[in-house]
Amino acid sequence: MKTIFEGDKLVRSVIGAKKVTPDNTYRWSDYIVPHSVNGKSYLFNSFTKISYLLEGEDFETAPAARFSSEQVEADENLKQLVADSALVPENKDETEIYEAFCKIARALTTKKDGYNGFTFLPTTACNARCVYCFEQGMKYVTMSDETLEQAIRFIKKSRNPKRSVRLSWFGGEPLVGKKIIDRVCSSLRNDGIEFKCRMITNGSLVTSEIIEKMHNDWNLDRVQITLDGCEEEYNRRKNYYFDYESAYWHVLSRIKLLNKNGIKVTIRVNIDEGNVDTVPQMIEDLKNFIVNQKNISFDLTPLFNVQESPEGIEVWKKCMDISDLIESNGFRVARHFSVSKTKYNFCMADNPYSSLVISPEGKLFACEHIEAFESLGDVWNGVTNLKLVKRLYDVEPAKEKCRGCFALPNCTTFSGCNVNRVDCRYVAGSNLKRLLDKMLPKFEYLSEPAEEDSEDAPEEC
Repeated sequence: MKTIFEGDKLVRSVIGAKKVTPDNTYRWSDYIVPHSVNGKSYLFNSFTKISYLLEGEDFETAPAARFSSEQVEADENLKQLVADSALVPENKDETEIYEAFCKIARALTTKKDGYNGFTFLPTTACNARCVYCFEQGMKYVTMSDETLEQAIRFIKKSRNPKRSVRLSWFGGEPLVGKKIIDRVCSSLRNDGIEFKCRMITNGSLVTSEIIEKMHNDWNLDRVQITLDGCEEEYNRRKNYYFDYESAYWHVLSRIKLLNKNGIKVTIRVNIDEGNVDTVPQMIEDLKNFIVNQKNISFDLTPLFNVQESPEGIEVWKKCMDISDLIESNGFRVARHFSVSKTKYNFCMADNPYSSLVISPEGKLFACEHIEAFESLGDVWNGVTNLKLVKRLYDVEPAKEKCRGCFALPNCTTFSGCNVNRVDCRYVAGSNLKRLLDKMLPKFEYLSEPAEEDSEDAPEEC
């Protein structure tokens, strides 16, 4: 047996190396995932991220296997697996261990000397009327000049002075409020504050002038654009206010323009039973437009109602096949599962000391789905809802259905999200298998993970 990746350094430092306890029975950890690639057998620990290459060892890797302390002591490989928490005592509650790690990790890494990121909604207005939009029914509001100036003052005052500011432009359609983006970026630049931007947009309003601003004024290097299937389906779902000859081909031309000018694009595909079979044609159409395919990644995400439905499993299965098609055409697939870093925050919502969302009214939220959360405060008074901050930050006990799940260290214990994923174990397992197929062979030859681009992983929302 050979250790081919040493794992997450923070996890290893927190949980430490374990010793064999006499008169104990050992079992495989809940987080151990046996995996085979190209005729070789591996073990991957989804908590510690330690990866092993098996070299003909005779111990059993099935979940039902048990080892006495005497067996472990007599085998150096088994002793190493105990030390690495790959083998654990029979009655060990590993969910409690993971929860304890999350508490320690947050205490060690959380910086309370300012915010690193701000998701800024210049407006909730939009030039599209997506049939599935979670903002349906919300009043259109564009940030006033007074609120804008106060928001800028708030960012400057509350930012972490030791780090550059990360701005994520959201909406509505953020390019409807491009003058607000101009004002924020120019004010930060004039004060010598380093910042970087990314944007979530439908892409229809992108022009050469906008791309010039992205490069020269907004320090923006990545956008997320939604494409929900091929031409007929996309045009129906977006339902733009403006009369494009074909909104679909117009937006594809905008993606081409961004790609040609070096802006990375993540294509978000919101999927359900009605459009999943049209996505392969969309990929074919896009392939003929793109110069640098490595700068295009796809994020395939079934809509929330699909994720909550037992029938959604068939949609997920098709998504996996489409992921293979995407990569065979030279594009990338956004990562939702890391084989090198263990999560101890689920998303921006349970990390309220790191980032904030600023609404057009100047209210502060922990999540860009602002209707799903209470306000934390506002740009005039700062964060005042400290009880909510503590509730979001504190590590919750895992849901009963999550206990003992191999994927818990990627999902975390957070239950504050209103999305209920019925088939999450199947989805996590399928995503992990695809990633291990690529990464484990590389670990044999490299001392550090390869090609696991964190920028490819969209922020959870």
